[in-house]
Amino acid sequence: MKTQIINHADSCGEAECCGFVIDNKTYMPCKNISPTPTEAFEISPDDWIQAETIGEITAIVHSHPNGLPILSEADQIYQQQTAVDWWLVCDNQIHKFRYIKPLLGREFEHGKTDCLTIVRDAYMLAGIDLPDYERTDDWWHNGQNLYLDLLPKNGFERVDAEDMQEGDIILVCLGSETPNHAAVYIGNQYILHHCPDRLSKRDTYGGFWRNYTHSIWRHKQWQKFGYTAISNNLAINSI
Repeated sequence: MKTQIINHADSCGEAECCGFVIDNKTYMPCKNISPTPTEAFEISPDDWIQAETIGEITAIVHSHPNGLPILSEADQIYQQQTAVDWWLVCDNQIHKFRYIKPLLGREFEHGKTDCLTIVRDAYMLAGIDLPDYERTDDWWHNGQNLYLDLLPKNGFERVDAEDMQEGDIILVCLGSETPNHAAVYIGNQYILHHCPDRLSKRDTYGGFWRNYTHSIWRHKQWQKFGYTAISNNLAINSI
């Protein structure tokens, strides 16, 4: 299926390809009926109906022939509407983006939608997949050190505060000497994070958050366009 998808993208030249993954095993190529196929894609209602008669649509595929390997703001808006995974072909590679709720305004549920979840989801949008970890509430009181174990094992290096840049992970100590909270630095002295009993949100990085910062970490494979992907998602809540 991977070869079929990449070949389809190649055959479309400068235009964006599009299609469906059905039942996680079959690729159904579609015609891009967008009036501006080099800038966007649109799948006909007839193709949608045909795909749904074959099986369950488990992913939507399209390509960025001359673009970045991230979902654009428009892509992320449409992904919210379709509520399925999106696969993106770019530079003869398939980049897979699982369906997630918008980063802002999430309800907190420990182990499901918490501060680790928002870090993982933000990085997934940036093209970096981080593993999930089963975690009990108050793990920091039970001898665990989740973040200091997780980050070095998954490509992160500690950086100095004065060198902090967009996309860095900030670890914070909340009522504990063990860093038990994580935030993504999104520039201009703002962070993206998710605290217990609150909705996920932007916060000013100063005062309390700066005073209780434990350390700052950067992924070795981080690229600047990763922040663009995160910013595209944050823009969904501004529309």
